[in-house]
Amino acid sequence: MPTLSSALDPRSVIVLAGVMGLLMSLVMFSMRRSYPSSIRGLREWTLAPLICFGSTVLFAMRGVLPDVLTIPLANMVLFQGCITYYAGSQLFLGHARNTRGWSIVTPVLGAVLFWYSQFQPSYTVRLAVFTVAIAALFTAHASLYLRHPLTHLGLRVMTGLLVLQATVAALRFVTVLLGEAGTNLLEATWLQVVYIVMYSFTALLMSIAGVLMATDRVRVEFEFMATHDPLTGVLNRRALFAQSQKAFARSQRGETPMALLMLDADHFKRINDAFGHQTGDEVLRELAQRLQGPLPASAHLGRYGGEEFLAVLPGLTPDAAHAVAERVRADLARPFDAGSRLADAGIERLTVSIGMASFRGAADTLDAMLARADAALYRAKAAGRDRVEVA
Repeated sequence: MPTLSSALDPRSVIVLAGVMGLLMSLVMFSMRRSYPSSIRGLREWTLAPLICFGSTVLFAMRGVLPDVLTIPLANMVLFQGCITYYAGSQLFLGHARNTRGWSIVTPVLGAVLFWYSQFQPSYTVRLAVFTVAIAALFTAHASLYLRHPLTHLGLRVMTGLLVLQATVAALRFVTVLLGEAGTNLLEATWLQVVYIVMYSFTALLMSIAGVLMATDRVRVEFEFMATHDPLTGVLNRRALFAQSQKAFARSQRGETPMALLMLDADHFKRINDAFGHQTGDEVLRELAQRLQGPLPASAHLGRYGGEEFLAVLPGLTPDAAHAVAERVRADLARPFDAGSRLADAGIERLTVSIGMASFRGAADTLDAMLARADAALYRAKAAGRDRVEVA
């Protein structure tokens, strides 16, 4: 009966792993071309399996090409491919690329492997050195993910695979210490075959995990685009009404009070006419950013239309909501920071007028609340602007 080691030739497994990695590189390349540029790391995840494919070609040519190519260079290329995977994860998770230290390890690793292949040949030492280095790299890579919430399947799969890779490399090092290193990479022992198969299998799944993570990120971005105003980043009108209806339904059930704040930038048309629409857009972005500071965490802020914004305040009594409105008005009236684009354009400050309406009981309606808030806003405008009026 054939054994595992006789059924699986290490050279064939290495070649197969390289071909699968090459195919995954093509998949990632296609995704990178079609996915938004805001999803960072796809370039590195495309290059990584391609680099690793180059290493598998060199490994598979052991005994055909000179050892200097199939031992030190092949391992250096493989190690750099794993570093490139790591760099992709750093970018994907919102970090700056920081792999310089690991890239310095690559030539040092190559020099050690060169010495123990050309001048003092020892497969045991080479295997021990490489497994320690790769285990440390995979541990650092896994730690990067463990510092983030593993909220989605792709993140959990990637983290588990990296932990598995680090564990397999560490266990392979233990077998070296126990005298089970073998004589060379292509020796068809069960231990060598299991090590190569495990590495090849998890490397393939890492690319699949990358696809899952990128796809999930696209879904999240599309959901954000569907519910948020592209200029200011706050809720769009449709999403704002949905949140208003939820808060109103809770108030009707007698669970919580609620209030609405209708806000309008004072003299906004003058800004557009005097400084242009690009500066006007910058004012709206600044307005939306400043609005979010004084609002409670439970509030929902959205762009109602043009220079008008609506803040939904669930759980606030009329007095509490009025206090929030005054804080919002005062915070927005602060002068723009010196050196900012708006200050440089000659706009010193921006004020807002605010109309407030609170829930009045079971007979009230959301449309009525919005109408009262809108009417209060117009009274604030008529009374001189930069003020809060309560319906």
